[in-house]
Amino acid sequence: MFDLIRSHLARLWKSPVYWLALLVMLPYGLGLSNSAVGDIQSGEAGPGAWGQPLFGPGLLMGMILAAVFALFFGAEYADGTMRSKLVAGHGRGRVYLATLAASLLAALALYLVSLLAWAPRLGWMLKNLPAPETKTLVLCLGGTALLLAGYCSVCVMLCMLIQRRSLLAVVLILLMVLVFFASLQVQDAYETATNGGMQMTVNAAGEQQFVFHEPGQAGPLTAFLYDALPGCQAYRYMDMEAAPRMLACSAALTALTTALGLILFRRKDVR
Repeated sequence: MFDLIRSHLARLWKSPVYWLALLVMLPYGLGLSNSAVGDIQSGEAGPGAWGQPLFGPGLLMGMILAAVFALFFGAEYADGTMRSKLVAGHGRGRVYLATLAASLLAALALYLVSLLAWAPRLGWMLKNLPAPETKTLVLCLGGTALLLAGYCSVCVMLCMLIQRRSLLAVVLILLMVLVFFASLQVQDAYETATNGGMQMTVNAAGEQQFVFHEPGQAGPLTAFLYDALPGCQAYRYMDMEAAPRMLACSAALTALTTALGLILFRRKDVR
């Protein structure tokens, strides 16, 4: 399996698409750090001053990984690489897990590049802002790593099951966009329910009315999605907010999609 992982990484190293993604992460990470520095200088710095540059990359990572993996791993069916691996005697389980491991290493490299973009400002931030609590920092780092693992497991499952690269690219990118906007809606619904606020309604006469809602509790489904959806998790990590159930949701997503992907890939007719 290690030979398969090395083969993937060697191809990634030569892939213009992956290098383009690495280059994109530099201004992305720099923009997040600039936002944090601006908050510090304006006196509005909160937990997000550390969370933005440290964990902000996870917010858009799903769409970036979808584009990279669709073009990179999706080519394995088109150029016959997948069939060649199986003919050479590599088991389907090893092929699948090697692809997953390589995708996770590629995602971590993208994440690290975004961190390197603002590393020169680390000393300035430590001088002007207290360092985050160790426990919170570890939970958010672990949560972000599991968040990336969840993205990778979903992308790899679809990459291994959809043979047409054009269809794969459309499915992956649309899925990640849908998850991102669903996360925004769930976050808004959760915060409206728990924080209260004004809501506009239209009565039978067509007149607009503003109703104030007292803070309360979100429904069970909204609360679950608020913990489980990757976009909601990324926003909460940016606010230096982490809960064990969020990490458990990401771990469960990774385990379930990996198990399902392995089962379906073993039954797939590879041409």
